Amino acid sequence: MKKHNTLKVLLITILFTYLLTWILPITYFNNELATDVRYPTGLFDMFNYPTLTLYYFGTTAIFVLAVGAFYGVFNKTGVFKSVVDKIVKLFKGKEIVFFATLVTLLSILVAFCGFGFELIFLLPLITAIILTMGYDKVTVAMTFVGSIAIGYAGSLFAKDITGTYANTLTTTYTDLIWFKVGLLVLGIALLVFNIIRRIKKKDIKKDLDKELLPEKVEVKTKKGKVKKSWPGIVIFDLILLLMILGAIDFSGAFNIKIFETFHQSVLGVTIKDYAIFSKILGSTMANANLGNWGTNEFTTIIILATLVLSIIYRISLNDIFDGYKEGAKKFGLSAFLMVITYTVLITTSNNPIVLTIVKPLMSITNGFNVVTLSISMFIASIFNIDAYYTASAMLPYVTSVITNTSVYPLVEFICQTMQGLALLIAPTSVVLLGVIAYLKVNYTEWIKNIWKFFLELFLLAFVLFIIINLI
Repeated sequence: MKKHNTLKVLLITILFTYLLTWILPITYFNNELATDVRYPTGLFDMFNYPTLTLYYFGTTAIFVLAVGAFYGVFNKTGVFKSVVDKIVKLFKGKEIVFFATLVTLLSILVAFCGFGFELIFLLPLITAIILTMGYDKVTVAMTFVGSIAIGYAGSLFAKDITGTYANTLTTTYTDLIWFKVGLLVLGIALLVFNIIRRIKKKDIKKDLDKELLPEKVEVKTKKGKVKKSWPGIVIFDLILLLMILGAIDFSGAFNIKIFETFHQSVLGVTIKDYAIFSKILGSTMANANLGNWGTNEFTTIIILATLVLSIIYRISLNDIFDGYKEGAKKFGLSAFLMVITYTVLITTSNNPIVLTIVKPLMSITNGFNVVTLSISMFIASIFNIDAYYTASAMLPYVTSVITNTSVYPLVEFICQTMQGLALLIAPTSVVLLGVIAYLKVNYTEWIKNIWKFFLELFLLAFVLFIIINLI
């Protein structure tokens, strides 16, 4: 299992899901709970589901490969190496401050923007910094995946996390917000504590994987002077800024309509009755105002920025192709695993067995129960790792069992927290598999190093749930 460990774990998970469809009958909720006959995954289905996965979720792979291409070109400018060296020098002797700051920023980004795999845009930079500091790849994965998991669990205004569950349960973003902030703060503290405990171990070896570190490159102007770094830094910052602004739910969470109004005004500009900007931007941008962007918009921004970067630094066509090739090679396995992971979701959507699994658990008690609901939502999140699909599969049944609407804010809090916990260790976690594949860290090695933090965060969440329930 040592070679291609993560791929093997994923394939076993997919095959196990296929097997469950042969063992368990399907259960679905359509105004009432209905249990039907077994609807097994046939031989042709086994090969058709991955094809459907590529069709529906192929944009994930394109985004990841676009990130790889950007860093391939970014590396050719020499700016990548320069930025890493400056940050490492800035935090020399202040590594604990660095990790605390980084974990806090990443977790807050997720809590506000709902970034999951999209945050992989920052992974190569963070990896290069931590490895150059002298720490190993497991520390990188713990910092990165752990921060995203905390951001999910303590999500505050993320449309794709809190917003998804809140819309179904008719709760609001501000319900139990201080408890969510509490989970966010305490979760950050727990993760930083675990990272510090790890980096202080004397048996942790340095892991200077040259493939994951930037090269020292000097790009010179026509006059022979070294090209300055600031244009590359500005482009990088602009990508990140646009991703953040594009993901924050200004309208739904903060009732800020300015971006919607501005967007429609721009699209409405005409020259002799010709909607010039509407045609230039394309039909897909009709409703894609800032605050309503997704993977496709992020991918487009990254590709355009890569082209601008190559022009500013006068990167030759051959070097551009080499950069694209190197970047795609580094992220190739990540892109493949991240897309194929959704095969489990496709399977359970076409063969709804998740309710069959969790129904007996939720039937142990009448109405709302913190323990049974939490475990049920955790199991559901493993099979339906995306919040939208978890909500669609589970919440109609959950609201039929739990009719007391006063506990719905807590139900929503439990849902998003269990989603974050599943993201941390599940073999179906798109973020986790993408990160450890990039870092070449085995899944089993990851579990050995993260299980303590997982249990700590799980217990912290349970304590908060019980306190809320008692109030």
